[in-house]
Amino acid sequence: MDYSAFIEGINTKNEKAWGKLYDHYYASLCSYVEKLLSDPEMAEDIVQECLIKMWNTDVNFPDVRALSAWLYKSVYHASVSVLREKKSLERFQNGREILISDEETAQEMALREEVITYFYELLYQLPDQQRDILLYSLQGHKVQDIAGMLNISENSVKTQKKRAYQYVREHFDVAKLRVLLTIFFEKKKDLACNSFSK
Repeated sequence: MDYSAFIEGINTKNEKAWGKLYDHYYASLCSYVEKLLSDPEMAEDIVQECLIKMWNTDVNFPDVRALSAWLYKSVYHASVSVLREKKSLERFQNGREILISDEETAQEMALREEVITYFYELLYQLPDQQRDILLYSLQGHKVQDIAGMLNISENSVKTQKKRAYQYVREHFDVAKLRVLLTIFFEKKKDLACNSFSK
């Protein structure tokens, strides 16, 4: 993809560019919000509303990283608002319950947001297939299943998964990586650490 042309198209409301934005971001954004809310329909509503809001604003993005950050921050804040309105302050990541208590400080929530946003920014810097493999892996799919879904060999899945983890590890500092593991692998930190360290 020509990212410069893509960003220019997003900024000028070019329909083809927005079609690419939908293809590249919509499913991942919905998956991200669904993990926060555990409500697929609400997740789609939030993502659609954020995209409409983006279309109706004059915001301009200098690059893909800025675009990714804006999108994930927007859906994150919208999700937190929904949770607060419902007085149901429970988040879910990878099907595992994480409680956001009233005592969680704004600083802690900001750190979570920063880490999650940066993680997804990194995902979109990966080659398409590596990104897909990593996302499927984080969702709990096994190597054999991923190979079947992507129609590639299991060895290819293992190799590209290792490269994706290596890239993420190299671009995360230790503190952020620990927060990321806490968010996505709350009850299986050791397993996740092993994956990142191999």
